[in-house]
Amino acid sequence: MTLGPELITFFTAMLPFLEIKLAVPLGRELGLSTTSAILFAVSGSIIPAAITLAVIGPLSKYLGKKSTYIKKFFEKLFKKTQTDHSKNFNRYGALLLITIVAVPLPGSGTVTSSLIAFIFGVDYWKALSLVSLGAICSGILINAGFASMFAIINLFA
Repeated sequence: MTLGPELITFFTAMLPFLEIKLAVPLGRELGLSTTSAILFAVSGSIIPAAITLAVIGPLSKYLGKKSTYIKKFFEKLFKKTQTDHSKNFNRYGALLLITIVAVPLPGSGTVTSSLIAFIFGVDYWKALSLVSLGAICSGILINAGFASMFAIINLFA
């Protein structure tokens, strides 16, 4: 039994660091339409973000109860990050979360944005909405980039 191109695109988007950056071009290469490739890639990349947002809070509390070292680490991380960056995050937070997902750079993506949202205490649904919007923008940007690149290559072929 083989997976169809839709499921391959969907599951590829769940891979850390590759996410939509690989899933959209792969979906297009497997024969999916632009809309389908973006839809399945975005859907697949949102799942790890939703899981991260749901699990990271209880996990950090649990680990903090089990280890004073981890508890101190999280307290120091949150205090320093929020003290140093809360003014800018309050001003640009939504745009930042969308941009971190939308710009296709290594290490940026839905999970990274979810972790930042957690550190700054963004509400689950608000964070998931912003991450989803960023994923949609990323899918569109990546598709446009690859379409442009292939069009240029075909000019010389």
